[in-house]
Order: sequence, then C-alpha cells, then structure tokens
Amino acid sequence: MSNKMLKTAGFMTIATLLAKVLGMFRDMLIAAYFSTSYVSDAYMTATKLPTMLFDLAIGGVITASFIPVFNGIIQKKGKDEAMSFANHFVGMVMTVSVLVAVMGILFANPLINFLAPDFDVKTHDLAAQLSSIMFPMIIFTGLAFSFVGILQSFGEFNIPSIMSLVSNLTVIAYFPIFGKKFGVHGLAVTMLIAWSLQVIIQIPALKKTGYKFRPRLDFKDLYIKEALILAGPLLISTWVSPLYSIVNTRIASGIAGGVTMLEYANRLYTVMVGVFSFVVTNLIFPRLSVSNASENYEEANELLSTSIKAILIIILPLMAGLVILGRPVISVVYEHGSFTTDDAIKTGTALSCYCVGMIGFSLNEMLSKAFFSKKNSKTPMYNAIASMLINIMLAYLLSARFGIYGLAFATACGSTANALLNYIAMRIKYGKIFKKSDIISIVKTVTSAVVMSIAVILIYYRLSQLISHSVGGNLIICAVCGAVGVIVYFALCLILGVDEIKKIAKRG
Repeated sequence: MSNKMLKTAGFMTIATLLAKVLGMFRDMLIAAYFSTSYVSDAYMTATKLPTMLFDLAIGGVITASFIPVFNGIIQKKGKDEAMSFANHFVGMVMTVSVLVAVMGILFANPLINFLAPDFDVKTHDLAAQLSSIMFPMIIFTGLAFSFVGILQSFGEFNIPSIMSLVSNLTVIAYFPIFGKKFGVHGLAVTMLIAWSLQVIIQIPALKKTGYKFRPRLDFKDLYIKEALILAGPLLISTWVSPLYSIVNTRIASGIAGGVTMLEYANRLYTVMVGVFSFVVTNLIFPRLSVSNASENYEEANELLSTSIKAILIIILPLMAGLVILGRPVISVVYEHGSFTTDDAIKTGTALSCYCVGMIGFSLNEMLSKAFFSKKNSKTPMYNAIASMLINIMLAYLLSARFGIYGLAFATACGSTANALLNYIAMRIKYGKIFKKSDIISIVKTVTSAVVMSIAVILIYYRLSQLISHSVGGNLIICAVCGAVGVIVYFALCLILGVDEIKKIAKRG
C-alpha cells in the first residue's frame, strides 16, 4: 500500500471513528431524552421507514453500480463523456428519490401499520407524523451518495468520510439548544437538515473535479443502460438489510420497548463494525474497479486478499470483545437519564447476539464490492436472497422463544451465511483468493483472537465479582478488559509472526 493510500486510510479511519463516536453520543442523547418509551419507538420506526424505502428503491446501487461504469468510461472514453454519464445518473437518482419521498408522505399511515403492526394508536400516529417530516431525506440521500461516487472515482475520500461527522454534530447541537422546546418533532426536522448538509459539504470538492451539476433524465443513454443492467441484481442484493429490518421491526413492535432496544443495539453494533470495514471497502472499491477495468486481475486479487486479512486482524478481536462485554458496554453508552439498568441489560444482550455476525458482515461488505468491481452483480444477488431466507426463517423461529435476542442472533446468522456463500462463489468463479502464506497469517490471527478471548472472559468474570455493575463500575470493567485484550492480542500476533502486525511494529 502506497504512502498516499496509507495517509488517506489514516484520515478516513480517524474521521469515521470520530463520526461513529459522535453517532453514539447522538444516540446517548436520544436515549437519555426518550428512554425506551412509546416516543422512542415511534421515532426509531419513523427514522427507519424512509431509509428502508430508499434502500429498497435504489439504496446501495448508487455508488456500487456508478463507480465501475464511471471508471470504465474514464479509462476508455475520457473525462468529458464520464461527466455526461454522471449527470444522466444523477438525474435518474433524483427522479426516483423524489417519487419515493412523495409516495412515502402520501402513504405514511399504511406504511407504519405494515412496518409496526402491533403499535398502539398513540405510537402509530406519532410515527406517521415523524416519518412524513423525514421522508424528503431520501432526496438528499440520493444526491449525497451520487456525489460520493464521483469524488471517490477521482480519489477524493476525505470529504465523503466527514459527511456523517457533520450530520451527527448537527443532531447533537439540537438537544441543548432546542431539545426541550421542540421535542421529538424538532428532532425529525433536524434530521432532515443534517442530511441536506451531507450534500452541501461535497459541492466545493465536486467543483475541483470539474463536475458541473446538470442533471438530465435519459434512459436511452448506453451507459445508463449498462448501469441499470448492473444495478438490477445489485438492487435485489441490497434488499437484504432493509428486509431484515422490516421483519425485526414487525416482530419487535409487539414487545414493549422492543423496537428501541433492538435499534440501539443494532446502531452500536453498526458503529463498531463500520469504523474499519467501511473504511477498507470504500478505499479499496474504486481501486478494484480500476484494476478490473484495465484487466490487471493479479493486482485486483492482491488488493482483495490484503483487504480481507486487514479486516480479520481488526474485526476478530473486536467481535470477541463485544460478544463478551455487550452488557457493560451498553451500560456505559446508554444508561443515563431515563434509560434504566434493566434496559441496559436487555439491550446489551441483544448487542452480544448481533456481534456474533460481525466477521460475516465485514467480509460480506468486501466480497460484495469485489463482485461489483468485476461488474458481476448476479452472484451476490443470489447469495443475498439465500441468506435473507435463512435470516427470516431464523427470526420467526428464534424470536418465539428468545424475543429480541433471537432476532439479533438471526441477523448475525444471516450475515455469516451471506459471507460464506460469497466467498465460496468467488473461489469457484475466479480461482484462489489466498496464497499459502495468507492462510498461515489468518490462522495465526484467529489463534491470537481465541487466546485473547479466554483472557478477557477470565478477567471479566473476576471483576464482576469485585465491582458493582453501576455505570462507573461497568466503565472500569470495559477499560480493564479492553486494555488486557489489546495487549494480549497484539503481543500474540507479534510472537506468532502475523506479517501485517510485524510491518506496523517496524514502521512504529
């Protein structure tokens, strides 16, 4: 990896980490203000509705179908033609986004009833009101992701990496200034403003690329057709996450506070897994697309194997730590204000269940992008459908006995199944991903993570006997277990000779 890429990766990691920390602080404020009450259930459901409809309509296909086609045009036809395609693409995305937003506002009541059928009248009505306020977010989301595709294709990753940071700061600022006066309705308006800022902050960087905002709708454009052909199966692949969410929300709506607890656990899980895996996939995807477009398949395979090893090195110990420490972590983050100890215990157990699928989630992000970079969106589509069926079946089976814990664990199983299917398909279609040295390195990494887990479990068990499970006590538990886990893990990686860790140690 070049020095420029390392610097970019470092900035993206810091920016993403800061954005995720601010996201956790934002959720802490929401939890402190609204706890697991009907207001929080309504707000969480209302927030999910626009994002889920966006994901179902166009979602992740924006950057994933745009970047390979855009880079291919630049390689073969030049920048001017690529920019023309970009405006046709933006015009298409805006049209779909506006239509979805209008339909969402008009049919807010039946949509909420479908998503959360067991809500009482008061919760249902509030959720419908809030979702109507937030539905225009879809328009800004479509524009923001389209602009990200352009910027990343030109090697600009820094501005896209701070988008969430800006939007989270906006929501956080709302609480001390307007929170008590305007309540949850004001929060919904603030969410809309926050998403509009994600578009605005990209404009100066877009101008530097030479892009001029001239959206046009032309479905006859050959490159738009190519993007749509790629996007069709890809779109079905992106339905997995929103359909998981729909099933989980429908079932959880019959459990008091279930939607909120599940959402808090899922958000924290996404924060933890996203800091590194999203940085790696977003940084590598455009390079994979360029390598495949120029038929440099050896470089593409090397990028993929290196990325997977990097993900495993970071995510394996993180996954183990959160599975073990789910309850104290949730207590430290959310047990403030109206959020009770009982809420923290239930939400923490759900977090542990979600985190079982952390490796599957991360690897699936990378493997899916690898397929998309090869303009193969059908294979991940089939695998996504299979994993979605597994998830939904397990959700109904496990929730009957284990409630929200069963729902969280079913999601983890679905992510893991999806990653396994994508890996097997990648291996069959395109040959070996790893060399012998890569496999040895992965085995060493797994061994280090297993030994670390044993050490953390022993320390956690002992500290639980000595320290009270107050927020302060749980903070001490998390700090001590986390510090010991990090030391044991990286010491073992060095002793066993994990190549990537040895390189970092030498640079240090």
